[in-house]
Amino acid sequence: MKRFFLFLTLLVVSLSSAQDIQDDLPVLGDRSSASVSLSGEYEMGRLWLSLFRSQAKEHSDPLVRSYIEDLIYRLAENSQVKDRRFEFIIIDDKSINAFAAAGGIIGINTGLFFYTNDESEFSSVMTHELAHLSQRHYARSQNRGSPLANALMILGSIALAAASNNPQALITGPALMQQLNTNFTRSNEQEADRIGFNNLVRSGFDPKGQGRMFKILQDLSRNNSEDQFGYLRTHPFPKDRVTDARIRETEFEEKNSFVSYRDSIDFHLIKKRVESGIEQNPRGLIRKYSSEVRKAKTKKDRTISKYALHLAYLNNKEYSKAFSLIRECIELSPININLQISLMEAHMKAGNTLESVSIGKNLISLHPNNYSISLLLSKALFIDKKYDEAEEILNDISKKRPSDPFVWYELAEVQGFSNNLIGLHRSRAEYFFLTGRFEAAIMQLREASKLAINFFEVNESIRTRMEEIYQTTEALKRMG
Repeated sequence: MKRFFLFLTLLVVSLSSAQDIQDDLPVLGDRSSASVSLSGEYEMGRLWLSLFRSQAKEHSDPLVRSYIEDLIYRLAENSQVKDRRFEFIIIDDKSINAFAAAGGIIGINTGLFFYTNDESEFSSVMTHELAHLSQRHYARSQNRGSPLANALMILGSIALAAASNNPQALITGPALMQQLNTNFTRSNEQEADRIGFNNLVRSGFDPKGQGRMFKILQDLSRNNSEDQFGYLRTHPFPKDRVTDARIRETEFEEKNSFVSYRDSIDFHLIKKRVESGIEQNPRGLIRKYSSEVRKAKTKKDRTISKYALHLAYLNNKEYSKAFSLIRECIELSPININLQISLMEAHMKAGNTLESVSIGKNLISLHPNNYSISLLLSKALFIDKKYDEAEEILNDISKKRPSDPFVWYELAEVQGFSNNLIGLHRSRAEYFFLTGRFEAAIMQLREASKLAINFFEVNESIRTRMEEIYQTTEALKRMG
């Protein structure tokens, strides 16, 4: 932890003394891209994310999160990103937007699912953001402008305004109030487009996906759909980007011939989950999805449309119809894990706790490290008042995902009911720390320390963590 604060001090000095350089895109590894190390970007990225989370409304669906994480790690295998310790934040916002921050931070608005039609279009945005990370455009951009007065400006190329759909939004901290701004050049965007395209097709997706995505963005920008469209705020969109994409896909198809491209059923299932959450009229969705069921011609389309209708009935509390549809979906696609998890979820929402727990335990025995199953099973056990079992599962998840605020939140809730008060305060502290509320985190640890006064090792661990968080707040104050 001491190395981290030394890094903060050195970063302020080095960036504040940086000299202006030429507008030409620097070569990776030169002085301009090396002014901040990869490890430095990682540390700063996590600090920025905690502050960002204090302002953002995060989407909590574990199935959506699992899909995005699995997809991006798969895409990263064909990217040039060296440090793949990614951290994800999913913004609960209907506007279409995605961003990547230095240190492997990747943010996605749920609206991106709403406006994309297939997995290739969606993935083209992800490969574009991965290209920004691999080319370290964020670190480079700091050498083109004026010197930084604040070390957190290394992350200033992401606009909080874009993700929150509020151009006046500010990130605030103990002594930090600096509006984030975009700092990409046209060359940055062109480079990310080109590299992103190559990674898209290497990952088995339709090369036309990028061009179709650009066309969606272009149409939205023409219609001035500000409420639905935040992407332009972080990604300048000249008309020739569509043309360039078409040229790339034509050149690729002239040299290659694929019978089919990846378009997983899971993307469409997750898209329907997001849609059913965004739209607040379940009766309207029932009519819409009933029509899609009637029009479905392929097995895949029938599964997707019936799943969507299942969700609409579930949200409308018409449980018998919802159960009938999800079972039909499982018959159509019996090995799909998302459908199995959805059956478990449906039982939990319908109040069939024993069935939900039974399905969850069976699924976790087959998929012991599945995040969605584990989290939903812990919730079912909590409802069933089996607090010790729920706490054991959540403790295990917290070790694997220590930077996931949702896990710490759920763990604190369970520990409150299991009368583990020391654990309750410690879990709350981690949740507050990860969401940028450092003073609240310290207060929780103080309460934990009082309760652990007779447990030397536990108390020492609590006080060490308290000191780490305190040093973070002091570092931010000095940087203000």
